[in-house]
Amino acid sequence: MIKVLDENLINKIAAGEVIERPVNVVKELVENSLDANASSIVVNVEQRLISIEDDGDGMSKEDLIECIKRHATSKISNFDDLDGVVSLGFRGEALASVAAVSDLKITSRQKEKVEGNFVNVEFGNFKEKDVVGCSEGTKVEVKDLFFNTPVRKKFLDEKEFDRILEMMMKMALVHCGVRFKLVKDKKVVLDVYRGDLQDRVVSVYSLDVVKELLKVEYKDLGIKVSGFVSKPSLLRNDKSMQSFFVNSRLIESKEISKAVYDAYKSLLFVKKHPVVILSLEMEGVDVNVHPTKQEIRFENPEVVYNVVYDAIRSMFREEKMVFEVQEKFFDSKIVQEASSKASLDLSKQVTLGDSKKSDGFVKIPNLKLLGCIGKTYWIGETSEGLVLIDQHVVQERILYERFMKEYMDGEVSVQSLLSPEVVELDVRYAGRMKENLDKFKDIGFEIEEFGDNSFRISTVPVIFGSVFNKIHLLDLLGDMRAVKDYKEKVVTRMACRSSIKAGDEVSEYRLMALLRELDRCELPFTCPHGRPIIIKLAMSDLEKMFRRK
Repeated sequence: MIKVLDENLINKIAAGEVIERPVNVVKELVENSLDANASSIVVNVEQRLISIEDDGDGMSKEDLIECIKRHATSKISNFDDLDGVVSLGFRGEALASVAAVSDLKITSRQKEKVEGNFVNVEFGNFKEKDVVGCSEGTKVEVKDLFFNTPVRKKFLDEKEFDRILEMMMKMALVHCGVRFKLVKDKKVVLDVYRGDLQDRVVSVYSLDVVKELLKVEYKDLGIKVSGFVSKPSLLRNDKSMQSFFVNSRLIESKEISKAVYDAYKSLLFVKKHPVVILSLEMEGVDVNVHPTKQEIRFENPEVVYNVVYDAIRSMFREEKMVFEVQEKFFDSKIVQEASSKASLDLSKQVTLGDSKKSDGFVKIPNLKLLGCIGKTYWIGETSEGLVLIDQHVVQERILYERFMKEYMDGEVSVQSLLSPEVVELDVRYAGRMKENLDKFKDIGFEIEEFGDNSFRISTVPVIFGSVFNKIHLLDLLGDMRAVKDYKEKVVTRMACRSSIKAGDEVSEYRLMALLRELDRCELPFTCPHGRPIIIKLAMSDLEKMFRRK
C-alpha cells in the first residue's frame, strides 16, 4: 500500500543527499554565513560538536523559526529566479536537513538590535525558543550528527577533519575579504586574515608554494579566468591542492579539470598533479544540478573548456619556465667530494654564437657551454649562474613538437624502405595489428597484411626511420590500446626513441644547433614525460654552498 511519508522522515532522507558527511554540514553553514555578508567566520570542531559563528547580518525572530523549515530560503521566490542565483545557499534544504539528524541550536542577532533570539530543534522535534543576549551575527551549533540514523552515523575522525580543513582552505582562497578560522578541540588549526589572493595563498599553503606559481589573468568570450597555476617544478601526488570556483562558488567540474590537464600535457610527470587555483566569472551556469551544489552545468561546456585551456597555455608561452635547484637538495659533503674529483676543460668553452645571435634567444637563457659530463649532461654559464642541460630531452622536446604538428596537420613526413620489411607476429598481436592499421597509416606507416600473421612494412615516418625495429612496432601497438590518449602516447614514444641517448657522442656545435631549435619550441621547458630540460643553479646558491654567504 502506498503511503505519504511524514515530514520528519522526508527531512532525514533529504539529509542523506544534502549533508552526506560532516564536511557537507560545515560547507553549507559557511556558505550561509557568506551570504549573510560575514567578514569573519569561525568554525569549531570537536568529537561530537560542530559550531559555526559569524558576524554577518543575523536573523529576525521570525526568520529564525522559518529557516529550519524545508525549502525555506530568502534567495529565490519563483522558478525564474534560479537563472539569476548568485548566492551560495539558495535551496533552503540545509538547515532543515541538519535539524532532522542532529541536536541543532541557532543563536542570532541582527545588526543594531539590542537582543537576539535562540531556537533548538532536536532530531526533527522542536524543543524551545527564547530571547537571549548575544553578539551580532549568527552561531549554529550541531551536536550528535546522524545519531538517530545509525546506518549513516559519521564521527569526526582525523580523515573527516582533514576534509573539513581542505574545504576551509579552499573557501579562503576565493573569499579574500573574509577571515576564516578553524579550531579543533580548542586548538587553532587555520587562521586566515583578509588580504589579496597572493596573501591568502601564502597563509593557506606557504611562501615556497607561491614562489612556484604563475599568475593567470585572461578574458575571452564573456568568461574571465583568474588565479594561479604551478610551474611544472611544483607538482603533488594528488589533487588536494586544486581549487575551482565559478562565480565565487567552490565546485567540481570535469570540463575545467580536463582543460587544465590538457594545457599541462607533456609538462607533467606520470601520476603527478599541478597546484591550481582558478576562478571563473561568467554567465550561462546552472547551479541547481546537485543537492550539495558542488556540481554545476555549463550552458556551453566547450566554450568553458577552450577559454580555460587558452588561459593556461598562453601564459605558459609567455613565461620563461626554468627549473630551479633548491639548496636543500644538495648535501654539502657530496658537493665537496664531487668538486674535488671533477674538472672542466675551460679551454673548450663554446659561446652560443656571437653576441648578436645570443640576443636572439627568447625562451631559454643566453649561455656559453663549458663542457659535458658523462656524455649526457652539459654545463653552461649564464649571467645568473650555472645551468645543466640533458642532451636527450633537448632533442626529445624538439622532435615531439615537430612530429605532433605534422600529425595534427595530417602532413607526416614519410620515407620508403629500400626493401619492404616483413614482420611476423603471434596470434594475439596480429589481431591487434589488423584492428589498428588505419592508426599506423595516420602516423606515416604503410603496413599491409602479408599472410595470416605476417605484415609487410613499406614506409615509416621520417622521425622514426633511423631507429625503427620490430620491438618499437610492438610498443606502438601497445600504446594504441589506450582509448583516450593514444596519439599522445605514440608521438611521445617516437620522439623519445628517435632522440640522442645518454652516452651518445654529441659535439658542442650540434648541441648549439639543437638549442636554437629548442628556443623556437612552444614549451621548451620539459620533455613530453615532464622531466626538466634545463636546471638552473643561481649564483646565490653557489655562494651558499661554498659558504660565501
